[in-house]
Amino acid sequence: MAHFKRDLFAGVFALLFGLFIFIVSFTIGKVNLAGVGPDYLPRAVGIYIIGLSTIMLVTTVVNHFLKGSVHTGENASAPSFDVRTLLLTVLLLIAYVALLVPVGFILVSALFLFGQMFILAPDGQRKIPLFVILSLVIPAIVYVLFVNVFSLMLPSGILG
Repeated sequence: MAHFKRDLFAGVFALLFGLFIFIVSFTIGKVNLAGVGPDYLPRAVGIYIIGLSTIMLVTTVVNHFLKGSVHTGENASAPSFDVRTLLLTVLLLIAYVALLVPVGFILVSALFLFGQMFILAPDGQRKIPLFVILSLVIPAIVYVLFVNVFSLMLPSGILG
């Protein structure tokens, strides 16, 4: 029963948050750059959140009422909450935001991705070479995509 209440609360909260983002996106001024205005992304994110939260709510209700409670036992297979992981993630995010402009998008994103993968991977399953490759390739692809396709500038930092 606790899982049902938690999932129901999370679904309703996410639905209301998505509706809030969607409604507030209509207050953003209209300027068309590259075919889309500044209201496009917040509106799209709001729609995605609304859709995903609706799926979560429907799934929660169906699992609870039609199929019975899916969860047998209290948190039998749920991962435990790790305060250390949370704190390290928050510190990484703060460092990312603080260093983004002076150091640049590619380098800071690479360091952030590597750090986050290292933190979230279980101790015996850390694949450092894969983490390094992904941490270097993904920010470079995102940078090229934003600069060359979307014509949006990202901080270049020390790479100039």
